[in-house]
Amino acid sequence: MVRYCDPLYLTEHTKKNLEKIKRKLFTGAGMTGVYFILLSRNEQDVFDIVPAAMFKQRRFRRLDHIVIGIAESMRASEGLVQEIIEEHVRITGSYLALRRDIEERIVG
Repeated sequence: MVRYCDPLYLTEHTKKNLEKIKRKLFTGAGMTGVYFILLSRNEQDVFDIVPAAMFKQRRFRRLDHIVIGIAESMRASEGLVQEIIEEHVRITGSYLALRRDIEERIVG
C-alpha cells in the first residue's frame, strides 16, 4: 500500500503530472525518469530514493511505502531531499527529529 506525506514534496514537472504519476504508480505502469523519495524501511536512515521502475515489480508494489516526494530525475530528487532537510532544520533547529516529524504527517 502506498501512502503519501502531507505536504507531498514535488518539483514543477511532477506537480503538473501528479495524478498521472499516482495512477501509473498504482497500476505498475512504466515511468521513465521518475524517482520517488520514500521513508526508509529501516530505522537508521530517513530517506530512500527509488526509481519508478521498481514499482513495476508486483512484490515491491505490494509492500507498504510512504512517499515523501516525487521528482523527474535523480538530481532533482536529491535537491528535494536537501530542501526537506533544510526546511526541517530551519523550523526546529535540529535534524534529530526529522523522521518522527515526517511520520506524523502521513496521510491515509
